[in-house]
Amino acid sequence: MRQKSFLLISLLIGMLAVSACGKGPVSSGDTSSHEVKEYPYGHYEDDKMIGTASLANKEKNFIEIDISEWKKRDRKGPAITDEGYMYRASFSEDTVITYEDGTAATIDDIKNGQKVLVNPPANDDNSDAHANEIVLLDMSYEEKYGRLLSHIDGFNIVVMYEYGNPPPPEMQEPLYEEASTILSGTNHDIVGAYIEYDPNYVIDFKEELEIEQFPVIFVYNQEEFLFKSTNVDEVYEFLEKIKEETPES
Repeated sequence: MRQKSFLLISLLIGMLAVSACGKGPVSSGDTSSHEVKEYPYGHYEDDKMIGTASLANKEKNFIEIDISEWKKRDRKGPAITDEGYMYRASFSEDTVITYEDGTAATIDDIKNGQKVLVNPPANDDNSDAHANEIVLLDMSYEEKYGRLLSHIDGFNIVVMYEYGNPPPPEMQEPLYEEASTILSGTNHDIVGAYIEYDPNYVIDFKEELEIEQFPVIFVYNQEEFLFKSTNVDEVYEFLEKIKEETPES
């Protein structure tokens, strides 16, 4: 019988740490599976600095970009350290801002979590510089919803809440403990997260997921949405059904 485990991810205060949410674009050249494993971020190009943006500070005319994966493009895997790299780019009226298709955009169109290409790329010392060009890149479903999708072959139980209204005790650690207990004896593992709703995120989850009340609980697998409720008992009932339908391992 497989030992069950679950991961309780620390409370996420903002949406800045988005580097784990998405995957960088793959270059058009042929890349063997061995090369991908040896250089996990080798698809990034030196002269195309790509990262995920935070909401721009229009008062001080700068925007912060998480370029962690781009900075690690020459590092061999599979064991790569997980430190992050933030790059602060200043902007002005001379900065050209467009969508990937060439359509004009403005600094107001850049939301938290938006994948962007910034020119010129960061220097070796990662010092701040003026952005001559910012391109808002198209994003895949996995990149947009990466915070909700499970990163294991199992379920991600996400509690989403609003600022100033934290999850009640029954939606905290007991939720994950009970979920793990219910699925004990199956081949389903569980991870979990607390996410503060961010109206300035690249996807408005409140609108897209038709959230009527916070806090709300979501269950996702690696590919898609499975269940939503504001009631922990309903979540347990959903997991019980999954267990009934799953042969014991």
